[in-house]
Amino acid sequence: MYVDYKTLSDNLESEELEGYFNDFLKQYSDKPKSLSALRQLYELSYRQWGTYELLAPELSEKISKYIISSVNFKSYDIMDTIISIIENLFLVDAFDFIVSQKDTVTSASVKQLISEAEDDYSDSICNPYCDPDDF
Repeated sequence: MYVDYKTLSDNLESEELEGYFNDFLKQYSDKPKSLSALRQLYELSYRQWGTYELLAPELSEKISKYIISSVNFKSYDIMDTIISIIENLFLVDAFDFIVSQKDTVTSASVKQLISEAEDDYSDSICNPYCDPDDF
C-alpha cells in the first residue's frame, strides 16, 4: 500500500516510525532508486530526527545499504537528498562511503556538497547528541 510519508504527522514515536521505515524498504528496495523514492525516505528521516532517538542498529544498517545503493554522484539533487537523510539518521556507514568516494566525483557541485557535509558532520556523525563545545 502506497503511503505519502510527507502527509504523516511530525510528532510520531520511534516505534511507529520503525514500521514506516520497514514498509518503505519493502516497497522500494526492489525498485529502481529514484529521487522521488529518496524524497519519501527523507520525510521519514526528518520525522525520526525529531524523536531525538537513533534507529535500531539493524534498521540503520538496512537503510544505509539502501542509501549506498542509491548513490549517483552525477546527480546533485539525489546526492543532496541522500546527504540530508544521512545527517538526519546518523548513518555512519553511508557517510563514510560517500566521503571515501569524494575524490572520484567528477561533478564539481556534488564534490562541493560532499566536502561541506564532511566539514559539517565528520565530528558528530558518530555521536549525534554530543555537545558541540566538546570539539
